[in-house]
Amino acid sequence: MNTTDAKQRKTTKNDRVLRHNDLTGIAAAVRAGEIIVYPTDTVWGLGCDATNAAAVQKLRATKGKPDTAPLIWLLPSLRAVQKYCGQFSSEARKLLLKPHTTVVINGQSVRVVRHGWVNRLLARCGVPLVATSANRHGQPTVQTWRQAVAEFGDAVTVVRGRKIYHRAPSTVVTIKDGQTQIIRE
Repeated sequence: MNTTDAKQRKTTKNDRVLRHNDLTGIAAAVRAGEIIVYPTDTVWGLGCDATNAAAVQKLRATKGKPDTAPLIWLLPSLRAVQKYCGQFSSEARKLLLKPHTTVVINGQSVRVVRHGWVNRLLARCGVPLVATSANRHGQPTVQTWRQAVAEFGDAVTVVRGRKIYHRAPSTVVTIKDGQTQIIRE
């Protein structure tokens, strides 16, 4: 690669990095069907508009995630869970209100986010966001926005400038026959 190519690649990568306080720009990227790498309430995540089938397929291809593997949706409220997933039990409601807990409701894994910045992003986007760990399928999750740029390059828009305080994946639970079953702890 010559120097001109390296400069162009670097410029392109920098153009795909947005500061966390540019919620309008991040939301526009999501609404345009782009894949983002962003700090969720748990770990760095790959995300997109969960209601945009083409964006979801692009995310799966970028990550190398099989079509059969479930994707978590982040939602801002219990009302939003009901809108996108239908009715759910009082037990599911209690679990959804626990921090960092993903609940499978009517076949969809969802988490109500209590993190202020992610809630503001969800509000600006106006749609559920996919949240899957920011890594190639089966590989370690990136720990910084710079690692995300190195890992995914121009395939994603990277959000920078936020720290992640939890740094562990969510607990995933389902409720069958009134019994809570832990899928991932």
